[in-house]
Amino acid sequence: MGIMARFRETPLIKEMTGPLLLVSIFSSLGGMSFGIDNAYWGGLLGMTKFCEDFGRLDPVTGTYVIPTTWQSVGSGTPTAGVAIGCLLSAPLSKRLGRKPCFILLACVAIVGILIQATAQHSYWQILVGRIINSLSMGIICNVVPLYQTECAPPAIRGAAINFYQFWQLFGALLSTIINYACQHRTDQWAYRTIIVVQFIIPAILFAGAFFLPDSPRWLLIQGRQEEATEVMLWLRKKTPKDLVVEEMRLIEISIEEQRTQHYAASYIDCFRGSNRRRTLIAIGVQAFQQLQGASFILNYIYVFLESIGVSNTYAIGMYLYLVNLASAGAAFYIADKFGRRNLMGFGALIQTAMMLTVGGLAGVDGAKTKMQQNGALAALFIWLAIQAFAWGSCVWITTAEVGTLQLREKTITLATFFGFGFGLLITYVNPYMQNAGYGNLQGKVGFVYGGFSFISLLFVIFYLPELKGRSLEELDELFQRKISVWRFGTTATEGVGAEIRAIDDQVGEMDGKMIIDGVVVASPKGDQTSVDVKEKEASAV
Repeated sequence: MGIMARFRETPLIKEMTGPLLLVSIFSSLGGMSFGIDNAYWGGLLGMTKFCEDFGRLDPVTGTYVIPTTWQSVGSGTPTAGVAIGCLLSAPLSKRLGRKPCFILLACVAIVGILIQATAQHSYWQILVGRIINSLSMGIICNVVPLYQTECAPPAIRGAAINFYQFWQLFGALLSTIINYACQHRTDQWAYRTIIVVQFIIPAILFAGAFFLPDSPRWLLIQGRQEEATEVMLWLRKKTPKDLVVEEMRLIEISIEEQRTQHYAASYIDCFRGSNRRRTLIAIGVQAFQQLQGASFILNYIYVFLESIGVSNTYAIGMYLYLVNLASAGAAFYIADKFGRRNLMGFGALIQTAMMLTVGGLAGVDGAKTKMQQNGALAALFIWLAIQAFAWGSCVWITTAEVGTLQLREKTITLATFFGFGFGLLITYVNPYMQNAGYGNLQGKVGFVYGGFSFISLLFVIFYLPELKGRSLEELDELFQRKISVWRFGTTATEGVGAEIRAIDDQVGEMDGKMIIDGVVVASPKGDQTSVDVKEKEASAV
């Protein structure tokens, strides 16, 4: 069997439908907006024209600079806005539904970007605009993975959620390219171009969200069974109607079981019983993503490259994000193939080694030679390549799927709030650790992030179970049975969740069959599935 034939046999191809692909791509566009906002700021801090228009004159060097204290506030405070947006997202998505949240976040983003775009010489006006825009980012990073989790079948849930991370990195790459292209301009469009470009994504989200269906699981919770089934039939066009109806019936039974036997509704419930473990897993992966250096790379990569003597920093930054994006593309396949636990464990190990290498080559004596600079750069490239699929994509996949349905909004909210809280701490503290006149660690800051990567590895080994391939209802059963981290991925389930996954597995084996009006009517392979359906039809007649 050739490579393309094998690829066509993968669950990603067999179970991905046109409507599900469309919904996954469109809902993830918010991630692109997040990526642009995250990455463009680091480029502006190192841009001459931006410093002239919004910075202060350094009497020693005779050049305009953004002071360290301003860098810290400008990079860190918007992260606080993201954290606040995270807190707002849970009650909004639970009460209004996932779909209206897309419209709301688009409106908030447009207001924030408008304030930034109209700033002339006020650094603090740009900061206010970034904070308001950050509120929309906080809603995005909760609602998008949540929505995708509730729409995708178990076998390709990782791939569907990965669209969020992929678009986020695409946005980061786009902002880097724009900064690179505009860096030598001597007018205001050197920095204003990237600010104005940010209008595009929220405008598309606002217009398209009116045509987006709401999550079928959220509709079931609201008692809107007919509407939920219609949405699921549209999303699963490759699935026979009787199987979709049966899956919806089982999901409804599971929702009722959770309500009657494991009722949970408050943030306190997130830390009770089996939910405590689930909440700590979500918080852990989000926190360690930041502590391993994600916020450092996003906000200070250009400043860091300059500090170790690297020239053409914008070009290097562009190549770094290009590698990051390509690696995230691989996660569409490997996240569901190899699992979250394996990839994050492997990633933490390699990221430990790479950050320690950066600290060793660029920090102990400074990157004084070209060889040291190239070695540190190579380590950063490898770090970003591994981080994208391991502690980038898999973090968002795990965060979105680990919580129980009753508390999923709150679990994601707590996880992202603490994650961005640690990110906020890093963006405030990093300039004081790294810059001359303060901690002056320079390249040695790599030792700090390498140490956190090692702790992350221990977290994965002893606390993070394998979640891939399970229905969301199966995960409820496994956590309630308190299955250990070592046996979690292999333990057989027996309840409603197992029946739901059996239906999805059956759909994955139906390649080559003809479906008319949602029913299997013929099978070139001549297997038992179509025969069973025909027998049901005959008995009904």
